[in-house]
Amino acid sequence: MKLKKLIKKAEAFLDSEERDRKEKKKYLKQVLRKLSKHEKRLKARLEDAANEEEKARLEKKLTLTHAQRKKGVRLLSEMAEQSKD
Repeated sequence: MKLKKLIKKAEAFLDSEERDRKEKKKYLKQVLRKLSKHEKRLKARLEDAANEEEKARLEKKLTLTHAQRKKGVRLLSEMAEQSKD
């Protein structure tokens, strides 16, 4: 590896903004995994729900969870595009 590449990699590693961005990306991925698991559990509970009141409550939670997960996925893809530039 050439010296310029090594220096560039060292600067990127030491750059605090880059580290913060990577840390946020990692944390966001963890949150998205948890939201996905939560959404699957809610779907299963919704299928097993007996009364309409409980179904309505679970559907509302499911809608909110799905919206938050979509927002997180969108944010993650924006972060990926920014890191490419």
